[in-house]
Amino acid sequence: MNKNKALEAIKTAMQTELNGIQFYELAAQRTDDEKGKAVFKLLAKDEVKHFRELQKHYRSLVSTNKWAPSINLGEAKAIFEGDSPIFSNELKKRIKETHFEMSALSIGALLESDAIDYYKKMAETIDDPKAKELFKILWKWEQGHLEAITKQLDILKEDYWAEQNFAPLF
Repeated sequence: MNKNKALEAIKTAMQTELNGIQFYELAAQRTDDEKGKAVFKLLAKDEVKHFRELQKHYRSLVSTNKWAPSINLGEAKAIFEGDSPIFSNELKKRIKETHFEMSALSIGALLESDAIDYYKKMAETIDDPKAKELFKILWKWEQGHLEAITKQLDILKEDYWAEQNFAPLF
């Protein structure tokens, strides 16, 4: 991958992370669920970490024509614990009023899926071993985010659909 293609790949990845930062910060502000606020803030913090790492590599490519020598993202952590990984169990009690939270989960899932697809493509097509490693690590982080969001959606959706009369009555 030539330098210009690498820079474009990083810029696209940085925009992906900025979208995540903005969205998760907004979600943290808008939800009334305290656990949800904390988890959305953690997701935003992860995306900031990803953005800064990408920015470091971008700057290195521009100034030295090489990827930065190290990747400082660490392993993707399991920040989502318990039966309900994002929201408290209390949220289910007021499921009829959770329009924003359900939308936030759906949008978050889309953002994470897009990031996974992009990072996977970059990891599979990029030639530089350091870049390949970077995109593989980002791919793994975003998979963890998506798994938690999907698990939370699965926990809530049947009750939410029933309360909204989306589910057929038998």
